[in-house]
Amino acid sequence: MKIRTILLMGGLVLLGACSESKYDLDQLVPEEYHKILYVNNSGKQDLTLYDTDEDNKYTLSVVKSGSDPSLTASVKVSVLTQAELDEEYSEPEGTNYKLIGENCYSLDATTLDFSSADRYKLVNIFLKPQSVKAFMETDPEAVWVLPLQVTSETDSINAEKNELFLKLTGVITPAIGFANSDVEVRLLDYGSVSTFTEKVKFGLDTDNKWDLECKFVVDKEYIAEYNADNGTNFKVLPEGTYTVPEMVTLPNGTTNMELEVTINGDQLVPGDYMLPVKIAEVSQFEISAAKVVSPLAFRVMGHKLDRADWTAEANTEELTGEGASGKAGCALDDNLATYWHSTWQTGNWVSFPFEIIVDTKTEHTFTQFALMQRQNESYTDTKSGKFYVSSDKENWTEVGRFSMEKILDRQVFGVTPTKGRYFKVSIEESYRGTNASLSEIYAYALE
Repeated sequence: MKIRTILLMGGLVLLGACSESKYDLDQLVPEEYHKILYVNNSGKQDLTLYDTDEDNKYTLSVVKSGSDPSLTASVKVSVLTQAELDEEYSEPEGTNYKLIGENCYSLDATTLDFSSADRYKLVNIFLKPQSVKAFMETDPEAVWVLPLQVTSETDSINAEKNELFLKLTGVITPAIGFANSDVEVRLLDYGSVSTFTEKVKFGLDTDNKWDLECKFVVDKEYIAEYNADNGTNFKVLPEGTYTVPEMVTLPNGTTNMELEVTINGDQLVPGDYMLPVKIAEVSQFEISAAKVVSPLAFRVMGHKLDRADWTAEANTEELTGEGASGKAGCALDDNLATYWHSTWQTGNWVSFPFEIIVDTKTEHTFTQFALMQRQNESYTDTKSGKFYVSSDKENWTEVGRFSMEKILDRQVFGVTPTKGRYFKVSIEESYRGTNASLSEIYAYALE
């Protein structure tokens, strides 16, 4: 027997509380309300299956309630037919719902008998991912489902909570991957770096029920591709300066763990380094294509050079009316209130690139350069460009590129270590039309 709505439940609870009055429930409450059964997780539920060696389990819960839930009860659990599915869901919703085949699932119980002490019963639904996948591939445009209903010939079922509608969203193969595949540069000071450990998190994208063997390697080809795409100058850590475990077991019950990579930092000279750790093999399942590499990146900083005797010139500059601001030398004066600025009002405009040439007076092996935007959040305008180094101010070697953020902090950029007396900051893009400015310019070197 099914009932459409349950409106008396609040009152039934109150009546049940009046035990001392000895009310005859058979006279006060219709018999069908004495015990009411319903599906606890009823309604539409999206379900993604994982293609593993085992069936995927989903649990249905049937609850017994009512004015006297101590009574016994019996219900049946069944699957709607395609005709019933069409009548109840497909046609009213205008959706092409398709029922998966009987070989795609099994139930560990289809009849539930409640004793007086039972308040709920569980039904485990076992779905076979490979069989489900085969059905889904026969009609990719359809919405494949497993609709289950609870019925009883002797007891009342809540008609609003009598069905579980499992909508199968897909069958995917579990994949192992790193938690982070972004390049995040760690700064290290030359001469004060010792041996340290980097902990790289990796794991499976579902609950792990297996002992998975994972093999790791260093993907040196990744560095060349990354440099070409991003204009950077990373080089692989030298042999003997790092240790990467070759084989690691992700044990049953452990979904994520950390790979410990040891770096011998005291052997590193200034420069930009990368150690792209790659998952090369797994004993089963797939390797996530998007998270196959975790690129550990390090910037060993050279010594910050003293700028006291340096001079600067530019192919575009202009006094802005704010003291001495505007000239190229303002980017070397240790005064954040002043800045170099490109021509903007005299009419002698210069097209990009804007170039600032710095004479450091002596030869250095430059390892990094640093730039600071004008210290006004409305005028952080320099966007991107290149660095060059020269020994004679005539023959220039491109050593690196830069791309600045619109922030007020010092921004450090690694370059290919190169010896020279002069360096040039060539600005090719601006965030603010044809205007560009810099508060300070710094250089770092081996010496």
